[in-house]
Amino acid sequence: MRVEATPVAGVEEAVVFPSDAREALRMHGPWLRAVAIARLRGLEGADDVMQDVAIAAVRNWETLRTTANAKAWLYRLTVRAALMHRRTLGRARRRIKEAAETYRAVHGLEEGTRETNGGGDPLGSLLDGERFGQLREAISRLPGKDVEMLLLKHVDDCSYQEIAERMGVTPGVVQMRLFRARQKLREMLRPAMAEE
Repeated sequence: MRVEATPVAGVEEAVVFPSDAREALRMHGPWLRAVAIARLRGLEGADDVMQDVAIAAVRNWETLRTTANAKAWLYRLTVRAALMHRRTLGRARRRIKEAAETYRAVHGLEEGTRETNGGGDPLGSLLDGERFGQLREAISRLPGKDVEMLLLKHVDDCSYQEIAERMGVTPGVVQMRLFRARQKLREMLRPAMAEE
């Protein structure tokens, strides 16, 4: 930590500058999190954005010309990470919609209903449509990175290695995140399955 005295109207005031990225994140973390939440319009995804900011700050700290600019630099990193996260979520939602449309086209489903062989089970059709809607709703509540991995695995039929290469992580991370995402889906869908 570096402290400099700056004259303000004849009074010296101490200004604290961080010496490294970790210290800068400790100093400005709560404020940056508030910026991320505001940009995301909610808490969902704020932890992911802050993780991305921390990684970028640690990796790129040496590019900062003066530590006096650290606060503004971290703010720009946070805004950029939040925008990228929202863009990823938008892409994931579009892919969910495209996957749903493809599934309906392949399996002959109408929005919210299903035609069975000969149209003989209207209750079954109604239940299938309801289940499909619940699954789509549950998937939309997952974090964007989890949705993207689920789509790559179950819609694009990618291997763990292929997903890892696309996402810039290890296959072990992909396997763990997919496992957790499936667990979250089960938990979200459990009340609906208990009713049946």
